Amino acid sequence: MHKHKLSTTEIAQALKTIQGWTLEPDEAFMNKQWQFDSFKTAMDFIAKVAEIAERQNHHPEFLSVYRKMRIRLSTHDASGLTQKDFDLAAEIDGLIANQFSHCI
Repeated sequence: MHKHKLSTTEIAQALKTIQGWTLEPDEAFMNKQWQFDSFKTAMDFIAKVAEIAERQNHHPEFLSVYRKMRIRLSTHDASGLTQKDFDLAAEIDGLIANQFSHCI
């Protein structure tokens, strides 16, 4: 379904469709970071992202340090970025805009 590993050109094009996500040097991962108003809000965010990830059957890496949250995306069975990563990133951005924008 979305397991085609994207080329450098395809990744560059897809990055234009989302805001604030950073491509890591190896081009196998992209990440984004937020800082929330409280630890509880950051944990609520993780729980909501987990629901999205389960629905999409695509699971990110989370790094949580108190109020800071960083998410890394990659499609491990494709050994790099696929459309699945960009779809999940867009839905996470929508979650932020709709439910957490007042908390960051």
